[in-house]
Amino acid sequence: MYASFLARTRCVSTLTVFGFLALTLTPAMAARAAARQHTTPARSAMFDRQFIDMMAPHHQGAVAMAQLALGDSQHAKLRQLAHAIISSQDREIKQMKTWRKAWFGSATTPPMSHMMMLPGMSMSMSMNMPREIQKLRTAHPFDRAFLDAMVPHHQSAVAASMLELKRGMHGAVIALARSIIADQNREIAEMKTWRKAWYGKAGMSGMGS
Repeated sequence: MYASFLARTRCVSTLTVFGFLALTLTPAMAARAAARQHTTPARSAMFDRQFIDMMAPHHQGAVAMAQLALGDSQHAKLRQLAHAIISSQDREIKQMKTWRKAWFGSATTPPMSHMMMLPGMSMSMSMNMPREIQKLRTAHPFDRAFLDAMVPHHQSAVAASMLELKRGMHGAVIALARSIIADQNREIAEMKTWRKAWYGKAGMSGMGS
């Protein structure tokens, strides 16, 4: 009987402890879990593919605008930037297409006219690349129009790359995103400085306007 009494006592004590923990810890743990669910989206290879499918045509748009600048820009600094954009972003396009074929079976990415924004990006960053390129062909002064188009274009690339850091899975794509953030933030600062020095203000009209 004494052994049976001890067993029942241990059982009651154990249930009491677990009941106390459930009452005191479960709400806090549930709140933290819910917060993590809403603030930390899962990493996935699918997001890497979405990033590639957005960034490759996005880069192609930048390259097309930079090619116009080689012939139409009045400032040597801007032409140097155009050369750098063409060199670096052409290389990155090729790398992204290589990854896409290796990981997802096809190197084909959407054309500029069908470029999709990444989930989580603001709609204010959406753009019509063919239209922006066409506007540049007849813009006067060209350099001001180029800066007003390329700064927000770079800003959207930085925003997309920040999302890749949070949600991407492949280390190579995450490393590319870090490189884009560093390179294009530096170029944004340069272009804003030129915009103010050459045209009296740093304000940009924005893509899609």
